[in-house]
Amino acid sequence: MNHNSELSLAQDLIFLEAEHLDQKNWDAWLDLYTEDAVFWMPTWINESQTTTQPETELNLLYFKGRSHLEDRIYRLKTDDSFASVPSARTVHLVSNVRLVQTDQSHLTVKANWMVHSYGIHGALNRGGYYEYKLRKINGELKIAFKKVTMIDDKLIGPVDVFHV
Repeated sequence: MNHNSELSLAQDLIFLEAEHLDQKNWDAWLDLYTEDAVFWMPTWINESQTTTQPETELNLLYFKGRSHLEDRIYRLKTDDSFASVPSARTVHLVSNVRLVQTDQSHLTVKANWMVHSYGIHGALNRGGYYEYKLRKINGELKIAFKKVTMIDDKLIGPVDVFHV
């Protein structure tokens, strides 16, 4: 597979993930992730550094393994998440998707994002950077790792998997 086709497949996956989040198509969103997937959103330590050790430092979000993502989605689907009821409407804008590394089994991809949401706290705009490790499984790409760095350090309203 050449660089352009790998990048195109990665973009398709990332854009599809954004669409599933906006449509709250939770089961299809979960299907994009590997069983051992990590979803991590670090916090800012100072103006230029975020946390680097999700196991021992404070995070905005940290889900290790798809089963933890499934637990989160279960709470969203059953309205058992006080912070996310009522659920905000969102639109994800993903750009500057670039393939930064590839090997036999993984692609490392970075992108920029903005999410506009509307809910109980009114209209909110957030933005930042994504870093993905995409795993090749049976000719298909799956998300094995997603790091979400939000440039905001003051939060208004809740932050959940669909807000970023």
